Amino acid sequence: MKVFVLISAVFLAAGLLAPCLNAQSSSRVEAERLFVEAQKSLARGDDVKAEDYLMKALKYDDSFTSAVWQLSQIYEKRGQLEYARELILRGLQQEPGATWARDKLTRMEKTLTGKLLNEAERLMSSGRYDEAIPKLSLYLGIRPYDPVPLVQIARCHLAMDNLESAKEYLVQASERDPSNTDVMSLLDEIERRFDRAEVESALKRARSVLASYTAETKGQAERALSDVLALDPENTWAREKLREIALLDEDEKKLPPAEEAVAKGVKSVEKGVEAIKTLEEPASKVISALRSNVLIVVLVIIAGLLALNLRRKTKSRSYPLQGSLSLIPVLDIVSLLNSNLKSGKLMIVSQSGRGEVFFEKGEIVHARLKSWDGKSAFHKIMALRSGRYIFSNHLPSVRHTITEPLSLLLLSMRSQNPEKKKPASNTSRQKEEIFN
Repeated sequence: MKVFVLISAVFLAAGLLAPCLNAQSSSRVEAERLFVEAQKSLARGDDVKAEDYLMKALKYDDSFTSAVWQLSQIYEKRGQLEYARELILRGLQQEPGATWARDKLTRMEKTLTGKLLNEAERLMSSGRYDEAIPKLSLYLGIRPYDPVPLVQIARCHLAMDNLESAKEYLVQASERDPSNTDVMSLLDEIERRFDRAEVESALKRARSVLASYTAETKGQAERALSDVLALDPENTWAREKLREIALLDEDEKKLPPAEEAVAKGVKSVEKGVEAIKTLEEPASKVISALRSNVLIVVLVIIAGLLALNLRRKTKSRSYPLQGSLSLIPVLDIVSLLNSNLKSGKLMIVSQSGRGEVFFEKGEIVHARLKSWDGKSAFHKIMALRSGRYIFSNHLPSVRHTITEPLSLLLLSMRSQNPEKKKPASNTSRQKEEIFN
């Protein structure tokens, strides 16, 4: 009985497996037939048709390595080394002992990495860094322990100002090649850029504080400028601004307190009254002394009121913008005032005389220089190359002789002087900065 059950099971399994084996056999037969057709197409020189037959053959039987090797050769012949390499890797997974394929893969990868590197360098030389990175990433996938693609990817990120990404790739490159001096130089450059970015950020904060400087924000301004010097001890702009704040503070301390001036006036009044009471001279002398003391009292009170008004103005006035045109061209000053929507008066003193440009919310509304006013005066002032400038936040009442925006004023100035070219302004870090 047991023997009968065992024999029945064997026949049942054979019956179930037979269709599967037949299906596999038929798929392989169809794949081989398509492979033969591909060989015929290659013999006729029609590699496109051969490619189609081989692709269909692999759909019927993806383990048909002969079709894999043949398709790899077609792609290699076309120069499509990336596809050819993938097919060789696929074939080696099925036939690990194919040493000829491994040798061919080594040669192909050497050629492919050289091609990818050349293409990436060509893209980098034309500034197309985002297109070069995928080429280098494919190179890195082929040779993950080669520092060359890592360094080149880092250069691309550095050129695009992606400092963190550039640093990560350079650290990996230094781990693979610790003696690479180029890697060390690039890492030093990134650190310098990080430092410059911190300095620029501190400068931006300091300019923002100085743009609305008052006596109440003095401490905040000094701290912001000190932060700049802590990051860049040689920054002349921050040192100059700290010196100007110190001079401004000394000027305020020299002003007599308003309360003291008023107290002196009261004392003078008391002395005048006492003098009147103690006078024993004739009436004419009394009247003369009274007039004299009243005049003194009036003068003292006026002086006290003027001192009080001066102190209030000093406390409320904004930090002055001033400097030399030899350091900053007048065009840069006007452009900064325009971009910051400032209102006030820009006074320029030069050998040609004293010129004034009036701003209202960043736009120029009036200008005057000697006998010129309006646009003609503005054009004369813009031609000045030497002298001193001072900007005050107070805008006096003036007639509006200019209605065009600054961009149109500059265009009209260039159209009147087509033969003159404006020299490029020197924006080195050592020149005098102004709030921005």
